[in-house]
Amino acid sequence: MKQIFLSFLLFLVMQSCVNRELSNDVFKNVPIVIDMDSVKSDSLKLSHIRYVPLETSEECLIGHAYKTLIRNDKIYIADFYTAMALFVFDMDGKFLFKISKRGQGPGEYASFRDFDIQTNGDIYMFDQHRKKFLIYNSAGEYLQEIKSDFYLSCFCLVNNKMYWSELTERGKMFANLAVYDMENKKTDFMLKEKKNLHNVNANFNNFNFYYSPGSGIYYSPKFSEIIYSISEKGVHPAIGIKNLKIPSEDIINGWLQVEDIIERSRMIENSRYFVENAHIYETDKYITFGCMSNPVQDILLYNKHVKSACTVRFFDCYSIIGIDRIKGSTGKEFFGVIAFLPDNVHHKRILASREELKHWKEDDNPVMVFFNPDM
Repeated sequence: MKQIFLSFLLFLVMQSCVNRELSNDVFKNVPIVIDMDSVKSDSLKLSHIRYVPLETSEECLIGHAYKTLIRNDKIYIADFYTAMALFVFDMDGKFLFKISKRGQGPGEYASFRDFDIQTNGDIYMFDQHRKKFLIYNSAGEYLQEIKSDFYLSCFCLVNNKMYWSELTERGKMFANLAVYDMENKKTDFMLKEKKNLHNVNANFNNFNFYYSPGSGIYYSPKFSEIIYSISEKGVHPAIGIKNLKIPSEDIINGWLQVEDIIERSRMIENSRYFVENAHIYETDKYITFGCMSNPVQDILLYNKHVKSACTVRFFDCYSIIGIDRIKGSTGKEFFGVIAFLPDNVHHKRILASREELKHWKEDDNPVMVFFNPDM
């Protein structure tokens, strides 16, 4: 384990180096390597599209779908701010139950920042304000809680371990990645972040872990050409992307000197440098992700069968399917979540052309869309 993370740390030291020959050494043991200089653009082609409206009632009104997971033939949708609740539907969109327990008592939370589903169906919800995880069974009944010594941005579950991203305490970055062993109640820090890179916020992404059924979980640090896979075997390089426009260490340090967070974000977005790989999802045939910089125009799509990549326009997904970004994968299909805008020309066309959407009304819950590329 130490050897794995020493190489992980070595990469992060090397990644901002202007000497690309040294940087290319990182790709030697990476299973999938994509060279951005050889990737061509293509128009988005789909083999099928299907929409699943989510049931709407007073009991299950979703303000915004911030995070969506599909586990054990159930759809889990987190609304972190408006409803501050987790909603659970079946695969046909029928409402099953929700967890909405704001308060001070056992099983209640002051804030809701992230969630994940254990293999046995248990639901873990993170209360950022109180630095604790609340655990409920698959029916939403409270079981227990786990306290943390740190604030963190997000987490994921791998059997009896929790991986935590961007740990902070007293306003300072403590570690970029850590793993908590729930059996031994022990935390191991995998990456101490000296440069406080979590403050380099370009507003591209709220999460660092991306779920790929059958292939573990993808994790991508900022300014990293390498995307890592987290599984029972630990953390390993999974995908490498060559020839990204990565800022030098001097440029990054210059950004960090800007105290105003909004101004710092504006500078980074306007620079058009690569910041991070985000929205990394996988089916049995494709891996899709975005190499995030500004302006964000393309989605990178890798075909695992023919081992080649192409880019498709971000606008194609919006105009054809109606989604602003891919939210996840079932293993066979990608999916997104749409809050239809009836006055939007693309949404208006989709609503008029789909039989399964003929009863959808403006105040209804968002709609799930499932689709397969055919590239």
